[in-house]
Amino acid sequence: MASNKPSANRANPRRRRRQNGVSLMLAIVLIIIALLMGGLAGYAVAKRTNPYLHELQATKDRVTELENTLTLIGYPVDEDVDPDQWLYDSNLEENALAELDGDTWDDDLDEDVWSDESLLDGTLPEDGESVVVAEFDGGQLMSDEVIPAYNDQLTTAIFAGHSADEVAESTLNAVMEQLAGDKIIAAQAKELGLTELSDADLEQINAQAAANYERQINDYLAFTGEGDRDAAVQQLTENGITLESITEQLKQNWWSQKFYDHTVKDVTVTDEEIQARYDALLAEQKADFDATPENFEYAHLAGAAIVYRPADYRAVRDILIAFDSDADADRAAELMGRLDLIDGDEQALAEARAELDALFAPLEKKAEEVQQKLADGAAFADLMDEYGTSEALKDEPLRSEGFYITDASYVNSVEFVEGSMVLEQPGQVSAPLRSEYGLHLVEYVADLTPGEVPLEEVRDAVAADALKQKQAEYYDQQRKDLLEKANVKYYPERLH
Repeated sequence: MASNKPSANRANPRRRRRQNGVSLMLAIVLIIIALLMGGLAGYAVAKRTNPYLHELQATKDRVTELENTLTLIGYPVDEDVDPDQWLYDSNLEENALAELDGDTWDDDLDEDVWSDESLLDGTLPEDGESVVVAEFDGGQLMSDEVIPAYNDQLTTAIFAGHSADEVAESTLNAVMEQLAGDKIIAAQAKELGLTELSDADLEQINAQAAANYERQINDYLAFTGEGDRDAAVQQLTENGITLESITEQLKQNWWSQKFYDHTVKDVTVTDEEIQARYDALLAEQKADFDATPENFEYAHLAGAAIVYRPADYRAVRDILIAFDSDADADRAAELMGRLDLIDGDEQALAEARAELDALFAPLEKKAEEVQQKLADGAAFADLMDEYGTSEALKDEPLRSEGFYITDASYVNSVEFVEGSMVLEQPGQVSAPLRSEYGLHLVEYVADLTPGEVPLEEVRDAVAADALKQKQAEYYDQQRKDLLEKANVKYYPERLH
């Protein structure tokens, strides 16, 4: 996969369950919070262009943030606590956003989460006369530019479990330096003619906006465990997230990537630097992947340079017989989610399974067609092109390499993993495996040799990784030099 973030639309976005679950209502509330905070957390990314900071790390940080939020609001985290015993009031309204007004919350939760002593402590009022809080050669920074960004960043930090007293000053300084730097760099970019959008720029912006918007929808569906795309779109819209808003934000910030590319275009790496990067990656990955093997799977999906492989992994790829309509896919997702929740009601289980069988029946006929072509000697890769595959495997190198899985994988669904792991040797193809996207025929591609991957096998990937790191460091230094030359003076005391 070319992007830095694992697609939500792969073999099956339903993950294996962790030992500690989360109630559906709690998940909904947290995703609303995450969506509301999305623009806030995204501020740093939008304002600081650095392609070496992979979305994989951002994803991990987001999970950590939500887990910290659970702790903040009193959710029990001990492994021996039944998560279903800690539920919201069943009388809560269906619109989770409306529940955040405090009218239907438990009073203790409202006090803990929304009081001045916690969430809002340290934020600055956004009304009042705007004053100069920084000045530099050729421009100045105003308080009405700083305060909203500062409040956003501080609130995000508090939701991540930090104390306002501990991070308020450093957050304010960082925001002021960032915004002043952005203005200085924007002026430089304008002088270089990099702020004008060409037809090629607009084409890239529209494509990226569409992909980002689709990812937002998939993230919402994955968090809630539901398949109602229309509801996801409505909720995003209510929170100000639309295709148009994403497109406009990209247009406003597109110059920053162009300036970054212009700045680092002449940076290169030597053989010695490539070797040093390989050695560093090897030490990092050996410690990380041995301790947490699923990080190996995520790193592979993220397109990272892999120089170490844990034991007992194999590579698999699939042919996807997809549903003909989003409605069928949504209904399948809903029913499969229901099967996970129904406990002891045999009639309800039978009804859900019967409806699922009916939905999958036409796909099973097409899967038989694919199986026959395979039996007649058709190449698996050719049938991937003819019938399609999981979203993550559409592009090289993942299309050839496939997913990396073991019997304890968490990246794909239980059904996908178990159906893949029963295959006995490379070249074998599984029976049709169900997901909310359709049926998957999985090919066992190869066993992965565990241990160190020789540098000569991954030289190009390591060289690209080393170059990104060196470019990022070079850009950071150039940015600092520009700020120093601009004689920036800050007046944070004017904000209090």
